[in-house]
Amino acid sequence: MAMHAKGKMKKKGMARGGMKKKGYAKGGAKLPMAKDPKTGKMIPAFAMDGKGKMNKGGMMKKKGMAKGGMKKKGYAKGGMTVGQLRSAAKAKGYKIMKG
Repeated sequence: MAMHAKGKMKKKGMARGGMKKKGYAKGGAKLPMAKDPKTGKMIPAFAMDGKGKMNKGGMMKKKGMAKGGMKKKGYAKGGMTVGQLRSAAKAKGYKIMKG
Protein backbone atom coordinates (compact mmCIF):
# COMPACT_ATOMS: atom_id res chain seq x y z
CA MET A 1 0.00 0.00 0.00
CA ALA A 2 1.44 3.37 -1.00
CA MET A 3 2.08 5.84 1.78
CA HIS A 4 1.10 9.46 1.55
CA ALA A 5 2.70 12.31 3.44
CA LYS A 6 -0.15 12.23 5.96
CA GLY A 7 -0.40 8.44 6.40
CA LYS A 8 -2.21 5.49 4.82
CA MET A 9 -4.30 5.55 1.66
CA LYS A 10 -8.03 5.83 2.12
CA LYS A 11 -9.97 2.63 1.38
CA LYS A 12 -12.56 2.87 -1.38
CA GLY A 13 -15.67 0.95 -2.28
CA MET A 14 -15.74 -2.75 -1.34
CA ALA A 15 -12.28 -2.48 0.24
CA ARG A 16 -13.93 -0.89 3.29
CA GLY A 17 -15.33 -4.31 4.07
CA GLY A 18 -18.80 -5.55 4.79
CA MET A 19 -21.38 -6.86 2.38
CA LYS A 20 -23.44 -3.91 1.28
CA LYS A 21 -26.34 -4.78 -0.97
CA LYS A 22 -26.63 -2.84 -4.20
CA GLY A 23 -29.45 -2.31 -6.66
CA TYR A 24 -32.15 -4.96 -6.79
CA ALA A 25 -30.42 -6.98 -4.07
CA LYS A 26 -31.59 -4.41 -1.51
CA GLY A 27 -35.17 -5.43 -2.20
CA GLY A 28 -38.07 -3.22 -3.14
CA ALA A 29 -40.59 -1.30 -1.07
CA LYS A 30 -42.54 -3.21 1.54
CA LEU A 31 -45.94 -4.37 0.31
CA PRO A 32 -49.02 -2.77 1.87
CA MET A 33 -50.55 -5.73 3.71
CA ALA A 34 -54.19 -6.17 4.72
CA LYS A 35 -56.22 -8.89 6.43
CA ASP A 36 -58.22 -11.03 4.01
CA PRO A 37 -61.85 -11.21 5.20
CA LYS A 38 -62.34 -14.68 3.66
CA THR A 39 -59.31 -16.48 5.09
CA GLY A 40 -58.22 -14.18 7.91
CA LYS A 41 -54.63 -14.21 6.64
CA MET A 42 -52.47 -11.17 5.94
CA ILE A 43 -52.05 -10.74 2.18
CA PRO A 44 -50.94 -7.84 -0.05
CA ALA A 45 -53.68 -5.20 -0.29
CA PHE A 46 -53.76 -5.29 -4.10
CA ALA A 47 -54.51 -9.03 -4.00
CA MET A 48 -57.89 -8.39 -2.38
CA ASP A 49 -59.37 -6.47 -5.31
CA GLY A 50 -60.90 -9.71 -6.60
CA LYS A 51 -59.59 -9.20 -10.13
CA GLY A 52 -56.83 -11.77 -10.16
CA LYS A 53 -53.20 -11.27 -11.03
CA MET A 54 -53.45 -11.87 -14.77
CA ASN A 55 -56.77 -10.13 -15.40
CA LYS A 56 -55.24 -7.30 -17.39
CA GLY A 57 -52.47 -9.42 -18.87
CA GLY A 58 -52.02 -10.54 -22.44
CA MET A 59 -49.67 -9.96 -25.32
CA MET A 60 -47.79 -6.72 -25.70
CA LYS A 61 -48.08 -4.68 -28.87
CA LYS A 62 -45.27 -5.36 -31.29
CA LYS A 63 -42.79 -2.56 -31.84
CA GLY A 64 -40.19 -1.84 -34.48
CA MET A 65 -38.63 -4.83 -36.21
CA ALA A 66 -40.81 -7.25 -34.19
CA LYS A 67 -43.73 -6.39 -36.50
CA GLY A 68 -42.06 -8.56 -39.12
CA GLY A 69 -41.70 -8.06 -42.83
CA MET A 70 -38.71 -6.84 -44.75
CA LYS A 71 -39.03 -3.12 -45.13
CA LYS A 72 -36.18 -1.73 -47.17
CA LYS A 73 -34.49 1.44 -45.99
CA GLY A 74 -32.22 3.92 -47.71
CA TYR A 75 -30.06 2.57 -50.51
CA ALA A 76 -31.48 -0.92 -50.05
CA LYS A 77 -34.66 0.28 -51.79
CA GLY A 78 -32.67 0.36 -55.01
CA GLY A 79 -33.10 2.59 -58.03
CA MET A 80 -35.99 3.09 -60.43
CA THR A 81 -38.05 0.20 -61.68
CA VAL A 82 -38.13 -0.50 -65.44
CA GLY A 83 -41.57 1.10 -65.70
CA GLN A 84 -40.45 4.26 -63.93
CA LEU A 85 -37.33 4.42 -66.09
CA ARG A 86 -39.34 4.09 -69.30
CA SER A 87 -41.81 6.81 -68.29
CA ALA A 88 -38.99 9.15 -67.24
CA ALA A 89 -37.22 8.58 -70.58
CA LYS A 90 -40.47 9.08 -72.51
CA ALA A 91 -41.06 12.40 -70.75
CA LYS A 92 -37.62 13.59 -71.93
CA GLY A 93 -38.27 12.41 -75.48
CA TYR A 94 -36.08 9.30 -75.45
CA LYS A 95 -37.07 5.75 -76.35
CA ILE A 96 -35.57 2.72 -74.64
CA MET A 97 -34.80 -0.07 -77.09
CA LYS A 98 -34.32 -3.72 -76.21
CA GLY A 99 -31.22 -5.32 -77.42
